[in-house]
Amino acid sequence: MEMFNQGWGRILYRTYLKPSAQKQKLLITELHDWANVFIDGKSIGRLDRRRGDNTLEIPALSKTARLDILVEATGRVNYGKAIIDRKGITEKVEIIHGNDKTILTNWTVYNFPVDYEFQTKAKFKTQQIQTPGWYKGYFVIDKVGDTFLDVSTWGKGMLWVNGYNMGRFWKIGPQQTLFIPGAWLKKGKNEVIVLDVDSPKEPKLAGLKEAILDQLNPDESLLHRKKNQNLDLAAEKPIAVGSFTAGTGWKEVKFNASVKAQYLCFEALNAQQEKDVLSSIAELELTSTDGQTLSTLKWKVIYADSEEITAANHAADKVYDQQESTFWQTQAVGAKPKHPHQIVIDLGELVEVSSLRYLPRSDKSQNGMVKDYRIFLKQEPFKF
Repeated sequence: MEMFNQGWGRILYRTYLKPSAQKQKLLITELHDWANVFIDGKSIGRLDRRRGDNTLEIPALSKTARLDILVEATGRVNYGKAIIDRKGITEKVEIIHGNDKTILTNWTVYNFPVDYEFQTKAKFKTQQIQTPGWYKGYFVIDKVGDTFLDVSTWGKGMLWVNGYNMGRFWKIGPQQTLFIPGAWLKKGKNEVIVLDVDSPKEPKLAGLKEAILDQLNPDESLLHRKKNQNLDLAAEKPIAVGSFTAGTGWKEVKFNASVKAQYLCFEALNAQQEKDVLSSIAELELTSTDGQTLSTLKWKVIYADSEEITAANHAADKVYDQQESTFWQTQAVGAKPKHPHQIVIDLGELVEVSSLRYLPRSDKSQNGMVKDYRIFLKQEPFKF
């Protein structure tokens, strides 16, 4: 995105795909951060950096088809080895056909600036749709004052009122309103333009007297477990079994011998507190044979038996975000599944590992602190 003189906002990449009688896969390497992918104008799926998404299935194509990838920058990493955080498609896009990979070229790139003048260039017409696009409307008031626009039925995007950029919205919350200063409103007719890069559940707006700042819409796509998916460890042999001492601070498990692996499974068998059904982990680290901490840039959670994403963002990928204040926790609101609890991580490449380090949560709560554990490391994926 920066190569096209754009620091934030959205950008569209367009090229064309050859006909194919079979389904293919689209692979985007290092997408930053969120994308909606279209074939001939129809959305075929969304990719989210938070989940480590990089692949979508392309349907069979009877003729040459236009591929559009609309990318939004959602924010920059400000810590660790990923602090140089370029946006857009930062490496390459490939088509996978069987065992063959082809890098896509001949791209046309369109900037989507966030200034108001660019939004007015859209050609508006009256029709009923619920798709990504620009939406324009008007509201009439007889008294000027501060208000909050309810955007809870919209998907993901940005909003302008009377030419002023009011900010971004995302259906997942917790913020479901945008503050509109009365100084930017006028008696009579006021214009509003909405750019939604996802798709609205219902394209409507309403003025409210108070903000909605605490309404979460659980995004099930953030869960690292497919419906009815279960990890099968029956035939697996752990590389380490043991117990952690109670209390905070880093705890290390040294293996009897180093092991080459690409897949890690950490299983919590119980908690330090009796009758505590939760598991929580602030950070997991692996060390190499020379004692160096392995990079987590290529890590991806491919399974977690339970995650709390309703009351708070305690998704499983927090175990390697290099933030000691964030943590994975199993579900505490609604269902409270019992032990054992497992998390499976694809390390992204084959590495040689000599030990694992575990950091319990660092807040005042002791809920979910792991006592007994099993650790598995494999070169092949685990069975589900």
